[in-house]
Amino acid sequence: MASNNIRAVKELKESLSKELNNDDGSSERCLDLLKCLDESFVDIKVLSETLVGTTVSKLKSNENKEVASMAKSLVKKWKQVAKKSGKVTTKSVQKVSSTASSIKKPPVVASAETEDPSSEWDHLSPHRANMAKKFNQIFKSSEASLTKSGINSTALASLCKSRATEVEESINNQSKGDRSAYSSKIRTLIFNLKKNSNLRENVILGSTIPETLVTMAPEQLATEEIGKKRSDIISKMQESRRLDWEQANEDKINEQCGIKGDLLKASLFTCGRCKSTKTTSTQKQTRSADEPMTVFVFCINCGNRWKC
Repeated sequence: MASNNIRAVKELKESLSKELNNDDGSSERCLDLLKCLDESFVDIKVLSETLVGTTVSKLKSNENKEVASMAKSLVKKWKQVAKKSGKVTTKSVQKVSSTASSIKKPPVVASAETEDPSSEWDHLSPHRANMAKKFNQIFKSSEASLTKSGINSTALASLCKSRATEVEESINNQSKGDRSAYSSKIRTLIFNLKKNSNLRENVILGSTIPETLVTMAPEQLATEEIGKKRSDIISKMQESRRLDWEQANEDKINEQCGIKGDLLKASLFTCGRCKSTKTTSTQKQTRSADEPMTVFVFCINCGNRWKC
């Protein structure tokens, strides 16, 4: 009978773990599993062999208030079971709950060097936790330059973790469950934060808040150098669409083609009398519409006129 009960609790624990690891995990499903655990017979032996308390403790900070409340109630209930059994040891209490408050010993303040950074995101799904860790690594790449400016390194490490959490959470809120939109925004921000040190430091120091960061346009995320190049390209494209572009850029065109000095006054036509290229020309339609126009040329040098 006892082995069957342990097996049943293990199955409920495994189902609960799957829901926790699933990005699309259902809060209703988690709540149903917690209710089943609440109705199951759980003693110190079940707690020790299944370690179900560790899994349930992860739900204490769940976004769904009902799920979080149920998880807290279960952990509290199982602590009482452990105490009544008269076999409360540090090891058994750790199996019931992963929280440090359940161990009756003097509190130890963890330093930035010994603290496990992953604990910051234990309540998130594995995928979201990994993304938060990536942002934390990116922000930490600015620690050296910010520390030189006089910011305390311990406080800065904590600030980087907080900003990583806030950025990931803002992306998740903006995507509203759309995994494709979430991944696309993650890739964009990771790329730009790696390249743009100014943007990275602005986010860390709070000049750019995460809610604003996730709505910024590509040109706002880019470095100043890339932004200037993009601006120049757009300006040139707009300039090229002008109807009077050739007239406005005549000097540049002549310079690039090597036309200068007397050549600037030269014409396409050479006078047959004085061999001068200082000529002017006009065109008129003197024949039928399907025939080419007649060109009338005047030589400025000798006054000769002809048509061709």
